[in-house]
Amino acid sequence: MLLQLARSAIKKIEEDPYLNFVNELKYYKVFGKLIHGPISEIYRDRNTQYMKHFFESLELYELIKKDIEWVYQRNKNIKVTINKKGYVIYDNYKKNKFNALLLTIHSGTWVPKDIAERQVISERERMLEEDIDIHKIYSPMVLDRAGIWIDNKLSRFACDYNRSPEKAIYGNASEDFLKNLWKKPISTKQTNRLISGYNDFYLALTSLVNSYHFNVIFDAHSMKDAENRAELSFGTEFIPRFYMPVVRSMKAQLAKLGYKDVAFDKPFKGGYILEWLSHKFPNIFICSLEVNKKLYMDKSRTTSNPEGINTLSKNILQIFKIE
Repeated sequence: MLLQLARSAIKKIEEDPYLNFVNELKYYKVFGKLIHGPISEIYRDRNTQYMKHFFESLELYELIKKDIEWVYQRNKNIKVTINKKGYVIYDNYKKNKFNALLLTIHSGTWVPKDIAERQVISERERMLEEDIDIHKIYSPMVLDRAGIWIDNKLSRFACDYNRSPEKAIYGNASEDFLKNLWKKPISTKQTNRLISGYNDFYLALTSLVNSYHFNVIFDAHSMKDAENRAELSFGTEFIPRFYMPVVRSMKAQLAKLGYKDVAFDKPFKGGYILEWLSHKFPNIFICSLEVNKKLYMDKSRTTSNPEGINTLSKNILQIFKIE
């Protein structure tokens, strides 16, 4: 009887990619402790003491709680996996459907207090560079359609997962937009903690691509409205040439929707995540998109507006009607 139950459990895990994925994370101790299950249960428990004290800081808890409430109103049937460092994986995978793996890896604005204390940059200066609220623009392609969405609440000013390991923690003048970041170097312990989270992310990404079949992996960003910037720009450097006609079709559809300037590779050709994926999984359809902040933010470029978000979200969703 026990052997039969064990076999049944193993078969269920093998047939369900979500269970297989979570089981693999636990086995290899990726992410450490996890909260996972239906979003209805996580939403129900969002104000409990356990949930409040699960995360590394109260600020991080509040950010994730706010997102859970927003997502729950859009889709009450998805599954969620959360770790204490600020990764959230939303699972709306549907077999035999067009499934996207969406990455909003720069949507986070949380800098751990002990890291922020060593930085010169003000919060306002940092917010001008952060990809504020991009998760609300792009996530409907998973929440309203099908696929998996990885969101990240950790700011790239703490650790940038879209840079190579040696560049993931910014240095003074390491980025074009950043001349001076540190008033005091972070310690070896702090560095190891941040890089540990970086490594966990790439292990989880590998596990997801191995466990599921995705029709596209989409790396989503926003960009500052600098002079001569396009309104929308696809990064194409790492896209397999076989898929370029599809991307050209997407570009044409966005132009028909009224965007004045839809570009390729202006100014970004694709970040480290896509480069890494292109080497590890060379035949997968990978793509990135940058939306100009002027399309959805106020003049200060620190506050988004719901109308701009909804318009962009609807139009980006439109170009993925390619089943």
